[in-house]
Amino acid sequence: MEADDMPGGPVAGAERGAEVLAGRDEQLTAIDAALAGIAAAGTSVLLRGDPGMGKTALLKAAETKARDAGLRVLRMTGAEAESGLPFAALHQVLWPLLDDTRALSAEQRDALESALGVREDMPPEGFTVAGAALTLLAHAALRRPVVVLLDDLQWADPSSAAVFGYLRRHLAPLPVVILGATRPTARPGDEPHAPEESGDAEGLPGRVIDLEPLDERQARRLLRARHPWLPDTAQHRVLRAAGGNPLALHELPVQIRRAAPDHPALLAAPAAADGTEPFDELPLGTRLGSLYEDSLRALPDSTRHVLLVAALGGSFAQRVSVLRDMARHAVTTPWTEIRRRIEASGLARFDGTDGTDGAGRAEGTQGLVVFHHPLVRACLVHIASPAERRAAHRLLARALPTASPQRITHLAAATVGTDAELAELLHARADGMAAQGGDAEAAGMMARAAGLSPDPATRTARLVAASGMAARGGRLRLAVELLAGAEAEARPEQPEPAAPYAFALAYTRLQLHGDPAPSLELLPGALDLLASPEGRDHRACLLEPMLFLLLVVAVYTGDERAWDAVNRHAGDAMEPVALCRRAWAGPPPGEGAPGARAGAAPTGGPDDVPRRLREAVVALPADRETSAAWLLLWTAAALDAVGEHDALASPFVRHHAYVTQAFIESLRAHDDFLHGRWDAALAAARDGARTSAAHGYAFNEMLFLQNAGQVLAARGDDDALAALEPLLGQAARERNTLRAAERLHGLRTLCALAHGRADEAWDHARSLTAPGEIPPPGPWFHLSLVDWVQAAVDSGHRPDALRHLRAVRAAGAARASAHHAFLMAVAEALAGEAEADQLFEAVYAFPGAERWPFPLARARLAHGARLRRHGLHGPAAARCRAALDTFTRLGATPWAAQAARALDAVAPGAGGGAEAEAGPSDDTPPRHPLLSAQESRIAELAAQGLTNRQIGERLGLSPRTIGAHLYKVFPKLGITTRAGIARALKETR
Repeated sequence: MEADDMPGGPVAGAERGAEVLAGRDEQLTAIDAALAGIAAAGTSVLLRGDPGMGKTALLKAAETKARDAGLRVLRMTGAEAESGLPFAALHQVLWPLLDDTRALSAEQRDALESALGVREDMPPEGFTVAGAALTLLAHAALRRPVVVLLDDLQWADPSSAAVFGYLRRHLAPLPVVILGATRPTARPGDEPHAPEESGDAEGLPGRVIDLEPLDERQARRLLRARHPWLPDTAQHRVLRAAGGNPLALHELPVQIRRAAPDHPALLAAPAAADGTEPFDELPLGTRLGSLYEDSLRALPDSTRHVLLVAALGGSFAQRVSVLRDMARHAVTTPWTEIRRRIEASGLARFDGTDGTDGAGRAEGTQGLVVFHHPLVRACLVHIASPAERRAAHRLLARALPTASPQRITHLAAATVGTDAELAELLHARADGMAAQGGDAEAAGMMARAAGLSPDPATRTARLVAASGMAARGGRLRLAVELLAGAEAEARPEQPEPAAPYAFALAYTRLQLHGDPAPSLELLPGALDLLASPEGRDHRACLLEPMLFLLLVVAVYTGDERAWDAVNRHAGDAMEPVALCRRAWAGPPPGEGAPGARAGAAPTGGPDDVPRRLREAVVALPADRETSAAWLLLWTAAALDAVGEHDALASPFVRHHAYVTQAFIESLRAHDDFLHGRWDAALAAARDGARTSAAHGYAFNEMLFLQNAGQVLAARGDDDALAALEPLLGQAARERNTLRAAERLHGLRTLCALAHGRADEAWDHARSLTAPGEIPPPGPWFHLSLVDWVQAAVDSGHRPDALRHLRAVRAAGAARASAHHAFLMAVAEALAGEAEADQLFEAVYAFPGAERWPFPLARARLAHGARLRRHGLHGPAAARCRAALDTFTRLGATPWAAQAARALDAVAPGAGGGAEAEAGPSDDTPPRHPLLSAQESRIAELAAQGLTNRQIGERLGLSPRTIGAHLYKVFPKLGITTRAGIARALKETR
């Protein structure tokens, strides 16, 4: 955590000696708003900044406000030493609540107690643990609202971070606020890191607020308030050296004051404007940590060694009783003397020692050693020699129980050279962690096992195994490093075992570079190897993951090598593989009529896939991630049914990796688009693409950009759609992900139709698919069907549309899913002639038609135009008005303009003329002068007392999106709480 009394540094206020945090008004406003609205809706705020930027001080301020308001506060402070131990951070949060677990089911109680170490007879189950944590918090919040403070989230173990993310996504209906603090994913001068490897708590975004360095005015104010004694001559030196870091603004003057008697020049101005500053030789990343080096080196060796043990041992070693016992075995200095020197140094303090809080008051908790600042701990490790660190690790290993997983970790850190026996222990531990879904944590342990292995072949095999774990756990950068190590060990040969090597290489290259070539070149042969006796050892853990990866590659490339390999081996795998293959490509070769993708489907035909998917999802274990879950998720994506199977997300809830969550979020963004939640879809797509690009995840970037393209095309944004060409067009063709390029081409048809450019749309449509031709396994062919048919009809090529629809109908595409069938019904209505009215009525009567508002609105608009041509102005106006309302809500401005013109043609003035392109419906309040149209709608509904969830349901947005808009609304209206919205709207109009 940050310095206890820091950042943006408390500055004496004018009222009753109150303290404010200089330069942190935005953060305080967000925290105040979250706490003030806790009774109405749960929310989360994540503070992100470098060490010393004020995160802990803000959390302390939040804790004070929460306690003053009578709210219950639960805390967690991450520790690097515990970041590899599943559920260690969650333990800190939930431990105070375990006295009352009546709200939990027996299954939840057992899983939670196992995760928190109360039970030892069963492994913790990720999803059940997350559900139990939510239930426990909800039960506690019934008595009084709960505030959860999560400090140093960058050190939270991945399993806990995933549970915190799950809690954040389910906060809306609960009187619970989560406030977190973490460090950024990369620091200036560092190489960029992937989110999952840098501990940026991707599972807990909520509202993310970056703490930037203070500007010169704020920094000078803080410096003068905290250190009024500092001469003006030295202030410039401190301001330059601190660089706006509040902790440095506090610590540098303290260090100067201590050193000034022997170094008076520190209080003077620099000799020259370009002279070297006292601290300029320190790189920015270590400047603050080095402030403690002299103090630490001034300690006796025995005292510093004890502190080093506490720094390396995490919460276990920071218990006073444990640290005291270790000190008695490691050093000859009496414990009382060690404690006295630690307290005198100011580098750490003793809290609650021997069951008291230090003032003799009973606390009932274990006494702890608390470091003055995390940088003290970091500096201890930094200045320690390798031999000193190994000695500390050996001491920790001796102190821990024999069966403790931490003991094995410390033994490994204490060992120099190779140790076959210890390597076996680490290998077994890594396998056990991976079997419980902890691939991310297991990868590092297996890598260390490789380093301890004396035999080169065994070392190579363990590096390959570690790379596979890292890939499955989403730690792709680590996977690449491990693969490089395995290749170096095996050179000039290819690393063995070959199948795991092929999978790890193919997966990392696809995700990081968007390159499917290794998958196409290596996986078919690797699958053949798994089918042979030589590959049986890896068959159980690799067959389904390889087939899933190859199915994804097949869908995006259309390459026959991928489809052939899947067809050869799908029969050897579990049911979800065949189901997924059928959902994307139809029946396998030899089933059904020759050349037909569907035909007169036999039992288990393509129209049977939705039912089989439902049955498979019900049978899916909800407590852990499996290959079946991935395959079923990809199956649901083929059927446009991800949103219909919420249970599919359950197995991934404790999966911390960004690459995993990004893939799932991209599928959800597509689902949001299909169901009319366009703002949410576009926001998620843009954010996902930006984050993926920043961290070098080319494949996920492509997925998100494809989602963004759908919304942009539907809204008729020509320029934005054209801007996607370099990545979705040119780059996709270069990488052989041709289906992504084809989808972009199809979106140009939709964009042209939005503006009524029928001839242009027809040119795009027929260049992609000739009339009457059904492309081989075309993953998104159905999504362009309505566009293709409308382009043909509007450009005067109705016969081509009818011929095309006959081919599509014969191929059985409508039987793939309800959405496929609905799009087919809309397309047939658009192309209909004499029987068109009946076809349109069939569209409106389609079960659940309102689930897909955009194609439904297009059907209504086309039907309204037909009714107008036949002189039926009343029914035409009703259809056009309904279409206008939907297009307006979706933000589809060109389509809304078409609907407004059509409505004006049958009911003059009803459409608002050309000025009503995206105007509000009759019951929408006028736009507020200080707010955007969307913000005005949200603010008016909030003023009526609706919760974020209720507003989201009304507008088709997520509660998180509503909250984000309200955070923008508050400062514009000059308010800090939800309660003031109604009055502010009235006073500021």
